[in-house]
Amino acid sequence: MSANNLLSLPFKATDQVRTPAQPPAASSPHPPLGSLNSQVATLADQVVAHIAATSETTHPDLVRPDAHAWQHLRDRIFAAPTGAVPLLSQATLSDLTAYYAQLTFVLTKLPANISVSFPWYPLYTSPSPLPSASGAFPTVSPALSLPNLEYERLSVLYNLAALHAALGTERRRSDEAGIKAAIAAYQNAAGVLSHLLTLLPRLKSSLEGLPPPTDLTAACISALRDLCLAQAQEVAWQKAVMDRLKNGTVAKIALRVAELYQQARDSAESARNGTETSPPFAFPDEVLRYLAIKAAHFAGVAQYRRSLDDLGANRYGDELGRLQLADQKLKEAAGLSKRGVPEAVVHDMKVGGYSTPKSLHKIVTENLTRATKDNDLIYLATPTPPSSLPPIVSAALAKPTLAPELLDPLSHLHAGAGGLGRPFLEALIPREAGEVLALWDDRKKMRLEEGVLRPAKELDAAAAKTLADLNLPAALEATQQPLGVPPTLLEKSTAVQAEGGLERLETMMQDVRRVAKVNQKMLQESNELLDQEAETDAAHRSGHGTMRWTRPPSDESAAPLRQRAEQLVGLLGAAGESDSLVRNKFGEWEEAIRILAGGQPTLARAIPSSTVSATALPPRKLATIRQLRASLDQLSDLRAARARIVDAARTGVAQADIRDKVLREAERRAAQRKEGEGEGVGLADFEGLLEAEGERVMQPYEEEIRRSGARQEDLLNEIKVLNDSFVDAGQSDSATHEREQALQHFDTAASKYHEMLTNLQEGLRFYADLSKLLGELRDACKSFTYARSAEAQDLSRALSAPPPLASASPAPTVEVTPPDTLAVPIPSRSSRSSQQTDGTPRSTRTSARTRAAGATSAGTPTRRTARAAAQVPTAAEEGPREEQAPRTRAQVEEPAPTPAAAGGWDPSQGIRFG
Repeated sequence: MSANNLLSLPFKATDQVRTPAQPPAASSPHPPLGSLNSQVATLADQVVAHIAATSETTHPDLVRPDAHAWQHLRDRIFAAPTGAVPLLSQATLSDLTAYYAQLTFVLTKLPANISVSFPWYPLYTSPSPLPSASGAFPTVSPALSLPNLEYERLSVLYNLAALHAALGTERRRSDEAGIKAAIAAYQNAAGVLSHLLTLLPRLKSSLEGLPPPTDLTAACISALRDLCLAQAQEVAWQKAVMDRLKNGTVAKIALRVAELYQQARDSAESARNGTETSPPFAFPDEVLRYLAIKAAHFAGVAQYRRSLDDLGANRYGDELGRLQLADQKLKEAAGLSKRGVPEAVVHDMKVGGYSTPKSLHKIVTENLTRATKDNDLIYLATPTPPSSLPPIVSAALAKPTLAPELLDPLSHLHAGAGGLGRPFLEALIPREAGEVLALWDDRKKMRLEEGVLRPAKELDAAAAKTLADLNLPAALEATQQPLGVPPTLLEKSTAVQAEGGLERLETMMQDVRRVAKVNQKMLQESNELLDQEAETDAAHRSGHGTMRWTRPPSDESAAPLRQRAEQLVGLLGAAGESDSLVRNKFGEWEEAIRILAGGQPTLARAIPSSTVSATALPPRKLATIRQLRASLDQLSDLRAARARIVDAARTGVAQADIRDKVLREAERRAAQRKEGEGEGVGLADFEGLLEAEGERVMQPYEEEIRRSGARQEDLLNEIKVLNDSFVDAGQSDSATHEREQALQHFDTAASKYHEMLTNLQEGLRFYADLSKLLGELRDACKSFTYARSAEAQDLSRALSAPPPLASASPAPTVEVTPPDTLAVPIPSRSSRSSQQTDGTPRSTRTSARTRAAGATSAGTPTRRTARAAAQVPTAAEEGPREEQAPRTRAQVEEPAPTPAAAGGWDPSQGIRFG
């Protein structure tokens, strides 16, 4: 038989996670829920559906096997469909530990609030009115279902503590092995509950301001933790008595037992009363009585044992004072109600009637009588009052212990030896990690633009402007090659031909005009939809009267859509101005580009020849020309090398993938973040990683661009000096000057061609991005007008119906609000006049949570012979009795009905028109 003068913790019962299956949308690419039963969606079905609906980076089929493994593990632990509690076994202990670790890992992948609800019954309640095994009728209570993973995880963790405590209560404490096992079990239970206390802030923050479950509060869990510690200390006290330790030592151990029981009682009373942040929890009266009896009993035990120590040290006044105090405490315990308290505990309080000849109270009474008589006849010492007694320093032998698998569960989630199994949902990219990866893509593109692309463009533009101001290389080529087309200009002509020449620019401008008209038409359709809805609403309001047509007017309901349309109108206007600038530039350079694209024959006809031969130039000028040509060639090579750096940077940035690092960091931070910060990991936590990775990827390219810029500055200064020498060496004739101007004109035309090509490409990308936003706006306007139309029909039908016989409240007002999903980033065009509207898509989900209320729940001897006659009880006399303890299990919920609301028209009010 097992000792039952100690209490087990109540288990937290649950139901299997099952909900009615929802039919999938006709266009849904995913299989329907409830593959085994078309009428029921299991836990696995709901998890897969949630991931399919919320994850943009992970296909639900990748996590489907893990979702089924999750369901299988939960159903194995809580086997009954309703009111299930864990079985008392070591195997269940391992399963609960593994499930807690899996939930901890899942919380690194999913937010705490998900679309899967987990039902759990409050402590000390039952889903059934049937009596328990002990014959008691428990409080009937429905389950509290919350769509919250922290709620599931903490409920599992609590059951792990309850299972440890139950295994400790089941142990026989008649030998040393049983005592050690019981102490370890209660200490493990206390350790688990202490860990649960540190996790409660996470649950509270994840509930978004709602009160936490009544049984998962700090006061409630503290009471149960101190109860487990008190019972572990009591078993340690039992061993101290069995080992016949000194009375002073036993007194210290017993006092700590009393302190822990009193702490548990105080916390239970605090939980009953509730706080500003925690709802009250109805601790059962029998539990409070048990704690009060135990606290008073062991306070008496401690004083009695210390009185024996005082007797041995001839402290007769202290002995009398402590015996009086022990008698007072034991009388206090005996005077408390025993209803619902384990019989073995009641037996400890009784006098006689069981196999033990004397109870502790009887022994204390007899010792007090003897000591009083001895003192009156022999010692005449004044009994020490309680306030003057030297305090007993308690000795704590029990302490909370926590298994490494619970302290650091993620490090034990592996399929190897000693592991808790492979993590569930390992393939799922967490929401926070997905946001970080999206931010990484934006950051690296931005840094590429700011650190490489823009500086490279600015350097190229600076070089081109300097050469144009110096009329180079046209002046040099006109002098060096007085006849024909210079090779550098032929290269640029070939490049223009390869890009498609003038025809490509004309085609792209037509495409830009076409997509601009399409975008303008989409915006016009959106405005027309809103205008039509406003006209319809105004007609209804006029027909029924403003006093009766109570829904919000169109200009108020459609304000967000109107505002969004105005923003897009501004963007289209700015884009149109940019398009006009490109068309004007095209008209200015069209003829030059046509000649340039014609190749060597057309260029030769368009470029005049010079009459001065290069061989007739002075030697000084020839030397300057050679030096200047060498510097220009170096500048050309430098620009080509810079273009290769830009291409390498584009490739490197595109290939820079930090997904694995982000996932590892997200899991590490989610597991090690400070308690009470709530679920998930913020983007700010990854700033260090993003900065370091950005520096690693971009720093080499940025350094190359900086060196290229410094080298270009030196070359341009050198070219300016050489050009001054070239000009000073001799003046060109008019023919040479005309040739210089022609060469410079066609060189500039090549630059303008590539500039317009870039502008048109950016314009097409801009309109493509803008068309997505305009399509979303048009769809939102269609949905808005459809909903408003249906609402108007219902309201009009209600107002036009014959009045009912009985008066009722006015027709209900339903407000249709436009969706907030249009607040998305607006595309920008770097080389155009653009307008940037910063918007971030946000979706607010409000989870309805149902809260279920918890239950309220001898002669005249000499002093030498008196010492020998002092009676020292055994451990059995002071405390434990052995008897089989009954176990109770909770069952299922019945949701409360929701009252219906009435509505209608009151004929007594008549019909009023606004």
